[in-house]
Amino acid sequence: MNLALIYASNAVNTTQTVMIIVLLALAIILTLYTIITLRKVGIAAKKVDYFFEDLTYKSEMLNATVDTVARVTNYMDIFDAFAKRNVKSWVKVATKNKDVVYKLVDKLREFANSED
Repeated sequence: MNLALIYASNAVNTTQTVMIIVLLALAIILTLYTIITLRKVGIAAKKVDYFFEDLTYKSEMLNATVDTVARVTNYMDIFDAFAKRNVKSWVKVATKNKDVVYKLVDKLREFANSED
């Protein structure tokens, strides 16, 4: 009977050793896979960041262009109103640009009240 226990004990030890080796190999493979995956995720995140940075830069450039086009069309409307010599057109331009008109009136008021 002792001999059977010795063989059983050796079999259990061998099985445990094989299982430990298999589990260590799986752990090494999973660790390498995780490292590779995290590197790929980092590269993808960097590309997405560059993409959004590029979009932000282009939208800032586009905002300046749109602002310039709006100002040019505003000046064209003013020129058109004066060229037509139409009071309705002047009122339309003035109401459309009331902020500019208010600033102009304030500047004229400051100029009139200034002491030279």
